Amino acid sequence: MMNTQRVSLLKEIVNQAFDLNVDHRSRKTEYITARAICYKILKDQCDMTYSFIGRQFNKNHATILHSIEEFPWMAKADKDMEKTYRKILDKWLSKSSEFTDVNPNLLKKDLRKLEEQNNLLNLALLEVKDQVDALSKDNKRYLSLIKKVEKSMPEDRLKRMEKKIYDIINGFI
Repeated sequence: MMNTQRVSLLKEIVNQAFDLNVDHRSRKTEYITARAICYKILKDQCDMTYSFIGRQFNKNHATILHSIEEFPWMAKADKDMEKTYRKILDKWLSKSSEFTDVNPNLLKKDLRKLEEQNNLLNLALLEVKDQVDALSKDNKRYLSLIKKVEKSMPEDRLKRMEKKIYDIINGFI
């Protein structure tokens, strides 16, 4: 899927650069040059097979192989071809970088890791909930104790006691 999108993008760029349609069956030099540039980029940059490239252009794999082998000679004979190739390659590389290859095995492996992490987080969450419940129970006990102390102790003594407890908690004593 991703490879066919890359091929389509390259065809679009080459069609614009040459003002033609690379899928048109023609033996005119500009069509041969345009297709050769496509084949070379797809083989060199994406490591696509000759057969796959051939299917994308309705050509035999041997045609693709021959074109790629002849590419250096074609570029020597046509000085502008190398410049055109570089421009198309640069444009295609900048646009094709948005396509990312997806490896199903790596995705499955990543999914398993994420599921494992999710399970561990769920266990940690349960532990935190248990701790919160325990603290809530303790809090209720301490609140009732504090209310009893507040009722039975005079206000000024209560304030001194609060200060002492605050100092102890914050490490001042």
